[in-house]
Amino acid sequence: MDPDEAKRSDGSSGWLPFIPKNIHTKDRPLLDISSQAVWALSSCKNGYGVDELLSDNVEKYWQSDGPQPHTILLEFQKKTDVAMMMFYFDFKNDESYTPSKIQIKMGSSHQDIFFRTTQSFQEPQGWQFIDLRDKWRKPNRVFWIQIQIMQNHQNGRDTHVRHVRVLGPQRSRVSPTNRVFTGEPHGQIPEKTLLDYDDEDFSDFVDHSLVHLSLR
Repeated sequence: MDPDEAKRSDGSSGWLPFIPKNIHTKDRPLLDISSQAVWALSSCKNGYGVDELLSDNVEKYWQSDGPQPHTILLEFQKKTDVAMMMFYFDFKNDESYTPSKIQIKMGSSHQDIFFRTTQSFQEPQGWQFIDLRDKWRKPNRVFWIQIQIMQNHQNGRDTHVRHVRVLGPQRSRVSPTNRVFTGEPHGQIPEKTLLDYDDEDFSDFVDHSLVHLSLR
């Protein structure tokens, strides 16, 4: 593989080996759903914007051109299952432009945020992931995501982010197709009390019940 082809491959599918292993079988495989969102940046240097951020060539990148925090805003046309976000950083080349602290907020809008997480990075090189699942390791359903670059290495002002990829399950757990193939019409609890359920079983039961309520 020639160097240019390798760089494109690293950008388009190089994130695959870096997905954590604890993905629920119902959510496999995780797919790149970045193209389903409308992307906006708080600022960018001319020629270093959204197209470069979503390019498959890891030599291209977004470079901010304004005050911190630098932000990336994603908006989906419909409620979308989001599980992970992958970032490609290159500290060896970008040094003080490399993010060291990122905060992600998600919800229905900027006025209705129900999930947030902050992650720090120490001289990151290559693909890094931020887990956006809930406490039961299920994807969150959102319309809106905000990524904030809170801090760069060496107190750098502007930032370089070479790639961002948003990952979601191949099929939503509450999609119309799933609703058709669920079992009992009333979501009865099968000879267990609620105290007998562990977190995973109880969460599955709630999903099952809500699905049937949506059919009535």
